[in-house]
Parts: sequence; structure tokens; C-alpha cells
Amino acid sequence: MTVHTPIRADDVRRSYAKWANHYDFTFALFGRKYIRQIVNKVNTEIDSGTKDRFILDVGTGTGLALPLFRSDLQITGIDLSADMLARARQRVAKRKLSNITGLYEMDATALGFIDNHFDAVTATFVMSVVPHPQKVLAEMARVTRPGGLIYLFNHFRADASEKKFLSLMERKIAPASRKVGFHSDFCRSQLNLPSCRLRLIEERDYGPLDMFTLMTLQKATD
Repeated sequence: MTVHTPIRADDVRRSYAKWANHYDFTFALFGRKYIRQIVNKVNTEIDSGTKDRFILDVGTGTGLALPLFRSDLQITGIDLSADMLARARQRVAKRKLSNITGLYEMDATALGFIDNHFDAVTATFVMSVVPHPQKVLAEMARVTRPGGLIYLFNHFRADASEKKFLSLMERKIAPASRKVGFHSDFCRSQLNLPSCRLRLIEERDYGPLDMFTLMTLQKATD
């Protein structure tokens, strides 16, 4: 099953340029609690050890997650939207967050980082708003060290036999995907985990109607 409501990068930029100034007061009311839960999971599972631990936050947006990470974790954020990143930089400056090593305007299908660099990568509400989700996942896997973790929090297409109402709503929304900047009918099979040398180690549903899923993936060590 493939995604059949394609989105272009320009669609994403245009959508989030409109959202940037009031994103924290609209989406944040709904999404903040999930972001907090995901970052808490990262904080718990990434051992500080004897060296710095490097985390990449893909689709960092206005930086809602940035103040929540442990202060000993070195955080890099990227986003396709310059408007959203401007808000993130303001947040970092206001909070005096010394562990944010960089915030970059960057296409997640072509990450400008070396292979095997990050101990963990987070992508919250990202995979259904990018034009090429499998390419994004492949890039996230490339920059994650062997044995490192990738946390994907996203809405995935509902199984019509199990979630009839949610599946119906997804089909109704799908034609408007390009206008709103996400595809509601994103299918998890599009990720193609084996091709990225990733394995699913945990999966948990969140939210009303269990409409969101957190997938914890681990990169192969051999």
C-alpha cells in the first residue's frame, strides 16, 4: 500500500509559514502532552554514560520539545520551515538552553550530517507531512549510530476492519492533503523498515481513538 495523496516540499513550507506565529497556541494545546511523553522516554532510555550523547530532533518546528530534553544531552534540531525555526531560536534564547548545539533549515531527505553520529533521533508529527517518508527514514537511519534508537510519533492509516470510523474520516480528509500540508492516509508499510536496517522494538498507541502511534526503532549493529 502506498501513499496516494502526495505532498510537495513547497506545500509544507507554505502551510507552516501560515502556522508559525500561532502554532504554540493552537497545535501546542493538543500536541504538547505527547511531545512531553516522548521526550521523557528519550531522557529515560538514553544513558549518559561517560561521553556526550547526541540527539537529532527532526521537524523541530517552534522548538516545543527543546526545553524538555535532559541538560546533558546535546540536541540538534532541523526543520524545513524557516518561519518555524525562527520561533525555535527565540525559545532557545529565552530559555538560555546551552545544550542546543544547532538549529538548521534542512530537508530531511538529505541530512547534512555524517554517518552514525547521533545516539537517538526523534520525529514527532513528521512522517505524514513530508513528501518522501521512506527517504526521510533512510536518512535518519544513516545518521544514527549502530544500536541507536529512532522514535517516530505519527498518525498511521487506520485498519478499516478495526477502526471503521477513523478510517472513514481519513478517506474524507485525504483529498485536501496538499492544502493542509499532511496526508491523513499515510500507511506504515511505506516506511520499509528492513531496507533501513531498522527493527521495531516497541509500539504504543496514544490519543483519542488511538489515532497516534509511537514506534521505537533500533538500528542494526552488524
